[in-house]
Amino acid sequence: MDKMVLAALVWWACLAAQAAPLRLQASKDPVAPGGSVTASAQGALIRYRGWLLAVDIAAPAARPDVLLRSADGRQAPQLQIGATERALPAWSAIELVKGRTHLRITALPGPDEVPALLLDFGDADYRIVIPAAAIARPAYRLLAQRFPGADLALLLQDGRRVMLPLGNPRAQVFGAQQGVPYRFSKIKR
Repeated sequence: MDKMVLAALVWWACLAAQAAPLRLQASKDPVAPGGSVTASAQGALIRYRGWLLAVDIAAPAARPDVLLRSADGRQAPQLQIGATERALPAWSAIELVKGRTHLRITALPGPDEVPALLLDFGDADYRIVIPAAAIARPAYRLLAQRFPGADLALLLQDGRRVMLPLGNPRAQVFGAQQGVPYRFSKIKR
């Protein structure tokens, strides 16, 4: 009986540790409202309320808080924070906190079952989905149904990342002209 209690206690401790958000050091500088996404080569840079995320091979001048690598084939997406690297298999999530801003990164099955990442900033302030595989243009309209609540998709098109605002059937893909940021702000739900 004691072994079962000990096993239950260890399981609970592991579950609690997994649920606790990872806290990152925040700058003392004032935080700008809103954020931006900038397509860069095959990757993208995402800035939001003090966060800097680099997606795929984007190489920012400043060191990113989080480096995300999309899934490759059936391999899970990778997350790197400083020297710590972690795989995110489908249906797993990690919650990060920097200052007062939360970021939840969830790996979800994407089109063709290749994992996609869903970035959820703040208290559902803004959501960005990053499919790992290229998606055919006719299927773009289905992204909002497949990832409900996502506001922007960072798509892989012709070997580079482009952006597609979701929720508007007339929205057009843009970002092929590398280096022009797409600015966004908190969305009231």
